[in-house]
Amino acid sequence: MAATSKSKIFVDGNCIVCDMKISHYKKIAPDLFDIVDISNPSFDATKFGLTPDAVQRHMHLQTPDGKILIGVKAFAHIWSLIPKYQWASKVIHKPGIYQLALLGYEVFARIRPILPKRQRL
Repeated sequence: MAATSKSKIFVDGNCIVCDMKISHYKKIAPDLFDIVDISNPSFDATKFGLTPDAVQRHMHLQTPDGKILIGVKAFAHIWSLIPKYQWASKVIHKPGIYQLALLGYEVFARIRPILPKRQRL
């Protein structure tokens, strides 16, 4: 995989919660991330070395050096790059908190498919 200067965040643009959160990060740190909408009909997960099933189950992030981070690790990476959220990146790695974050994220990932979808025209 070729290196880029920005992290790529793979997000379901049809998921209102997902899109709102990632759009917020992109707004406050526009030069740090490229957003890849996995709900776009032209999206091909295999071009990034991913599987369609995997990107639908959990949020993925590709670092500029090509490393793939999933779920809580992806969020921790995002937070580590945004000055306003660097504290959260440090806190999330504390024992106990990390395990709770994993559990919370897994619950969210399981209910995400039934959350309201964005109405697109």
